[in-house]
Amino acid sequence: MSEEEFYKWLGECLRGLRKSKKKTQEEICQSYPLARSSLANIERGRHMISAYNLYLILDVLDVPLEKVFNDLSHK
Repeated sequence: MSEEEFYKWLGECLRGLRKSKKKTQEEICQSYPLARSSLANIERGRHMISAYNLYLILDVLDVPLEKVFNDLSHK
């Protein structure tokens, strides 16, 4: 998997997790200091996200970091 493919996959994963929690991008950005447009770009795989920021977004979604990487290992 290339770096570009990884960030596209990660963005799709985050979008799926957010939607499964029935949260809007706006709701996530109220709990986490990030512009909605930045979150949209992350979800589209257009913006690289640091491991720490990934952890913070997952914390807002109440999803353990391990879940994301377990999903990757099953891809």
